[in-house]
Amino acid sequence: MNASQVLSALSKALGEKLKTYELRPREVGVRKKWTVEEIWAEVPREAIPEAVSTLKSLGPLHISIISGHDAGEAIELLYHLAVGFGTEGGEVMVTLRTFLPKSDPTVPSICGILPGAETTEREKIEFLGVDFPGIPSKDHVFLPDDLPVHPWRRDEPELEKYLHRMVEWEKGDEREGSGSA
Repeated sequence: MNASQVLSALSKALGEKLKTYELRPREVGVRKKWTVEEIWAEVPREAIPEAVSTLKSLGPLHISIISGHDAGEAIELLYHLAVGFGTEGGEVMVTLRTFLPKSDPTVPSICGILPGAETTEREKIEFLGVDFPGIPSKDHVFLPDDLPVHPWRRDEPELEKYLHRMVEWEKGDEREGSGSA
């Protein structure tokens, strides 16, 4: 399956929910170089599970990661996926982009479709404050459970105070460890 076929299936399944899309050529290979096409598509958050299900119906689907960042008025999530993962015909890289308003940073979990997405969804809960209804566990993976802030949020009012307290605490450890009182 090639990128055009994957894009066609995605377009047919999503219709107008496929807001924008682009085929991007990318050079790969170390000794022998060749060009592959990647798909970049923007879909509304409520269409993410449908888009992922469609991609999974096309062959083995692998999620690399969900990357995310504070984009000002919204949180941008990028789902990096590989359709046809590990098959002889090769794989097609697909990136699904969605934006979540900061006033309601929720997007349905895809763990029911791709169980391997749980860790990367939990990371976005911790670092960006995204809510994934349907995720099996919201327990923290990387940060302490009682951390009162989401460190990747630019508008986090307590972050500066928290970081200042951490720096002061670490300075205290350095003074104690140096043998001086």
